[in-house]
Amino acid sequence: MSEDERYRASTQFRLWSFTLYALHAQRTQTNLNAAARVRAAVRRVREVRRADTPDGGNGNVPSMAPEAETDCLTVEEEKKLIAFYCRQALDLGDFLGLGNEVKATAVQYIKRFYVTNSVMTYSPADILKTALFFATKTENHYFRLTKFAEKLPNTKAEDILALEFLLTQGLRFTFDVRHPYRALEGAVMELLAIANHDVPLLPGVEGAYPPKPHNMQNRVFAVHSNARQYLKISALLTDVYFHFTPSQIMMASLLIADSSLTEWFISSKFPSTAEAEEVKLKILATITSCADMLREVNPIRSKEEIDLERSQMKPLGKKLNKCRNPEKMDLVALQKSKREGDGGVDEKVIKKRKMEKEKFAKEGEDLFGPGLKGS
Repeated sequence: MSEDERYRASTQFRLWSFTLYALHAQRTQTNLNAAARVRAAVRRVREVRRADTPDGGNGNVPSMAPEAETDCLTVEEEKKLIAFYCRQALDLGDFLGLGNEVKATAVQYIKRFYVTNSVMTYSPADILKTALFFATKTENHYFRLTKFAEKLPNTKAEDILALEFLLTQGLRFTFDVRHPYRALEGAVMELLAIANHDVPLLPGVEGAYPPKPHNMQNRVFAVHSNARQYLKISALLTDVYFHFTPSQIMMASLLIADSSLTEWFISSKFPSTAEAEEVKLKILATITSCADMLREVNPIRSKEEIDLERSQMKPLGKKLNKCRNPEKMDLVALQKSKREGDGGVDEKVIKKRKMEKEKFAKEGEDLFGPGLKGS
C-alpha cells in the first residue's frame, strides 16, 4: 500500500476531509439547528418560570431575552470565537508544558467537535480543557488528571472528565490526527542531503531545470525555522487540515518560507516530459491554494494585533452569553443528570415535557382508540 493509499484509508480523510462548500454547508446547518434549539429552550424555560413566579420569571433570568429578541450568532461569528479559543488552547498548552503534537491534536479536536456542534450549545471554554487533557492520552503524553486540573484556575478533575464522552461523541469516536511535522523533518533532511551531494537528483533532471539554488544549505535551515512557525500556528488556526493532506500542508509551508527553493525541489522529482509537467503544475496549484489559506493567519503577531483581537472578542463574548442554550449551561451537571436518567434539564422543564408527552399520548388514544392488548 502506498503512502497515498494509507492516508485515504485513515479516518482523517474519510470523515474529516471536506470541500470548501461542504464544510461551509455543514457549519451553516449546525448553526441553524443550534439557533432553533436555543430559541425553543428559551421559550420552554420562560414558560415554566413565568407560570411558577409572580413576576413572570423575569426577575430570575435578567439576561434571558424573549424568544423573538434572541439574537443568535452567525456562522462567521462562531468561526471567530472557535479560532479565539483555539489560540487559548495553544497558550494553555504552552503553560502546561505540552508538546507541539499534543497541542495540535487538541486544537483539531476542538475544530472537529464544532463542525457538528455549536458554541451556543457547548461552551468552548469548557471543551478546550477536556480536549487538551484527552490529547495528552491519545498522543501518549502522560499527565495525571489531578495535577492537570490543579494547574488550571477554577477547575476540578470532574469538570474535565464529565465532558470526555461528549467530546468523543462529537469526534465520532475517531481520535487519530495526522500532522505535517514529520513530513517537514523528512523534507528538510532530503534537501540538506541534496545540498551536500549525498543524494543524486532524478536522472534527466539535472540540466533540464534551473541548477541547484545558490547557498542551498543556509536557505534550508532558514526555511525549516519559518515553515515550522506556519505549521505550529497558522495550520492550526485555519481550515487547512479539513481540505489538504499533511504532506500538502508541509509543502505549502515551505512554499511560503522560500518559494523558489520549494518549486525547484518539486521540479527535481519529475522528468522533463509533457505528462510529468502537467502533473507538476497540478501539484503546484494545490500547494499554492493551501499556502494562500495558511497566509490568512500570521504566526507572529504584534501586541497591537493581540489587543485588537481581544477587543473584537468582547462584543462577541457578550452576544454569546445572551444566546447560550439555557438548558446546557452547566455541562458537568448535564452529564451527571444524563447518567441519572433525567437528561440534565431544569426539573420544572422536565416536568412540563412529561406532561406534554402524556397529553399527546392521551390525544392519540382519543383519536385512534386505546392500544391493542395481548390476549
